[in-house]
Amino acid sequence: MAVKIPTTMHAAVYRPGSLNPVTEHHFPVPQPGHSQVLLKIAACGACHSDVLLLTEALIDERTYILGHEISGYPVKFGDGVVGIEDDQLYVVHVIVPCTKSTNGLPPLEESDGIGRDGGFAEYIVVDQRQLVPVPEGLAPEVAALAGDSLITAFNAVHNVAGLRPGTKKRVLIYGVGGLGHQALQIVKSYGATVFAIDYKRAARELAVELGAERALSLSEITSQTTAGAFTVDIVIDFVANEQSFLLAKAATKGNALDFSAPASKIVLVGASVDNLPLNSAEIIEFNTQVLPACYGSVDDLRNSLQLLADGVVKPVVHTTPLEKVDEVINALRASAVLGRRVIVPSLRE
Repeated sequence: MAVKIPTTMHAAVYRPGSLNPVTEHHFPVPQPGHSQVLLKIAACGACHSDVLLLTEALIDERTYILGHEISGYPVKFGDGVVGIEDDQLYVVHVIVPCTKSTNGLPPLEESDGIGRDGGFAEYIVVDQRQLVPVPEGLAPEVAALAGDSLITAFNAVHNVAGLRPGTKKRVLIYGVGGLGHQALQIVKSYGATVFAIDYKRAARELAVELGAERALSLSEITSQTTAGAFTVDIVIDFVANEQSFLLAKAATKGNALDFSAPASKIVLVGASVDNLPLNSAEIIEFNTQVLPACYGSVDDLRNSLQLLADGVVKPVVHTTPLEKVDEVINALRASAVLGRRVIVPSLRE
């Protein structure tokens, strides 16, 4: 039986100059073109990147629907779509594979929810190449996390930090938030000794529950690194501001005492507008690699979904109706979220 699709929908829209998404109740439902699919959105995670956009840390004069961590079901197909099933749950890789920027912006700034209409809505049109099927048994609000927070965490841990199962590295997770608490579980599953930093007591307690050897406050890590009593091989920084970068450098300097030791790594995942204190002399002297990690490939998305299906990563998820997206953004802005908040359009207040 054909699915009845409305002509308009609810959507939370980014408009330049607004500190919160603008809720529109009659936003046009898009129509799929060639090789495109219309998805009915099942869930869409909320991210600190949304807050960063709304604070205009990145100058953006475009108007578009926010939300870039999306799961949903196909309800309409454009010409040329093959292999996509209408009863299958999919997660969206928000960057169309094999495309290049046309206006000088990096692909991430021309992706679903950042430049193009995203998932804080009831429907979205995507290219069929963006869709990755969800393993049976995963709830939409859990599966959606593979589309941004988990794929980014996996890329940072597996590809950029270069960790593999069986590792004996000492790894520090800085920031036990929506991404950090998932990264911690991946690192732990690989066999590393994991430490965590967060200024929030609840986040530190969660880190220990998830397998961290220790979870330190900012004062604790400062005193221990100053005394030379704490060293790790790798820091994965999900905050990436001036303070976190200084502490990450302090936590890795001890490795340079052994000339034969491999380079320490500081992996930057968090996004801020802070200028990070860095000079080439100290990076060379202390043999430290500073590496950025941004999103991941379609294969990384498949691997992330498998981590969820296998129970390796068990994210903390709280669902919220689309009508309350402002509350979610404000909670993120206040750092009052433990785990991940996910918008579910079908929920009602």
